[in-house]
Amino acid sequence: MKRIRFFTLLGSSVVSLGMVLIAFSLGTFAPRGPGELKLIIGLLLTLSPLPVVVSVALLRAIAAFAREAEKFSTRDPLTSLYNQPTFWDLLEYETERSKRQNYRFSLLLIDIDNFKAINDTYGHEVGDAFLVEFASLLKTVIRKGDIPARYGGDKFTAILPVCDESQAYIVAKRLINNLREFSHTLPDGARVRETASVGIAVFPDHARDAKDLFLLADGMLGHAKATGKDRLSFPSDDVNISTLRSAGEKSILIMEAIREKRIAPYFQPIINVQDRSVFAYEVLTRILTADRVIPAAEFIEAAEGMGAIGKIDFLLIEQAFDTVKRLGYTGNIFINLSPKALVLNEFIPTVLKLLKEHGLSPYQMVFEITERETVKNLGLIENFIHELKRQGFRFAIDDFGSGYSSFLYIRTFEVDFVKVDGEFIRNMTGAGGMERAIVKNIASLAGNLGIKTIAEYVESEQILEEVRSAGIDYAQGYHIQRPSPDLA
Repeated sequence: MKRIRFFTLLGSSVVSLGMVLIAFSLGTFAPRGPGELKLIIGLLLTLSPLPVVVSVALLRAIAAFAREAEKFSTRDPLTSLYNQPTFWDLLEYETERSKRQNYRFSLLLIDIDNFKAINDTYGHEVGDAFLVEFASLLKTVIRKGDIPARYGGDKFTAILPVCDESQAYIVAKRLINNLREFSHTLPDGARVRETASVGIAVFPDHARDAKDLFLLADGMLGHAKATGKDRLSFPSDDVNISTLRSAGEKSILIMEAIREKRIAPYFQPIINVQDRSVFAYEVLTRILTADRVIPAAEFIEAAEGMGAIGKIDFLLIEQAFDTVKRLGYTGNIFINLSPKALVLNEFIPTVLKLLKEHGLSPYQMVFEITERETVKNLGLIENFIHELKRQGFRFAIDDFGSGYSSFLYIRTFEVDFVKVDGEFIRNMTGAGGMERAIVKNIASLAGNLGIKTIAEYVESEQILEEVRSAGIDYAQGYHIQRPSPDLA
């Protein structure tokens, strides 16, 4: 009977301690500091029917588990440097401590210059190994007491307490020089080399708070990369700090919009100019904030520069498909895509998967490619366009006539539509004889090739009539309807 009771108590205690371990793993039961941990251990020792030695062993395991859980919540799992949330906590802390104790500190933002080429050439396993070795290199060049972190991807940071601009310059220069001499050795003996760019900002010399300091350092990093890479940059008289800060704020806005899924589709109708019936809707990208709706023109260039355009396009397509399905729309959808998104390996499978999930047909989709962008990647995207055409998708050339490659485009790609550049359309009225002639010729050429034409920027009834008389098939613009979050 005593043995049964002992094993019952033992089982009950083990189950209870197991529940504690589960609570630790889920983050629902975690001591806040050493004092609270000691109190919990004391209570469990007092209440436990197990022998003290067994209880102590189990509780030591709990304490070790708690320490590991805390480590994983603050550290980047690949490099073991601090992660992005912890970096921001430490930057805020260092900013406040600097104010109280009246000293300067510096912030370095570091980006490996051509890291994508490593992943594309050798694979992500080699890329990850390179990042781990770079993290080790970073720890060797900063001072004891400095705070390195992995901000995300191939972007790193380092907070340098009690460090002015000249000292920060020395640390950054040492990192750049050491990386030039460093190489990662592959199993076949080949060596992978890379360079880095560094942006520097000093508190309180260059910023009022932690966010402004980061924005300025990020702007300086962009300046270093834009002026040749493999270099450092810090605020000086010939750098427009307000412009850099604005660029940094835009980058943060984009990252937050992607993370919080605040990329929203707005829809603008495209009508048949003869009977004015709705032929299709173009999907336009917007970022939603608490106080305004931000149009694509204000952030697309920055998004492309920071490599975020693919994520934006995927979110936009998913949100647009949700709206189309919810409202039961069965017509055509035009989506303006960056060529950089088209060449992503996952683009076609992802779009096909989303179409299937939403019960839509590829033939409903018309992808718009902007002429000014496409010319830089003509050979690269040609195969992707042909593959998408094979799947049933259609294509339009946006801003047709704005550059010198119009005829090359319609010869190279299987184009279904051309959207005539808005500057020609806007100026067709009044003395715009040349513009009217150009639009008529575009309409005639496209008609002979079996390509439909669309006029953009139709902003008055007079322009709409000029477009119709020029032989254009479809039209869109503020006179017809402004973009809206719903399919009107």
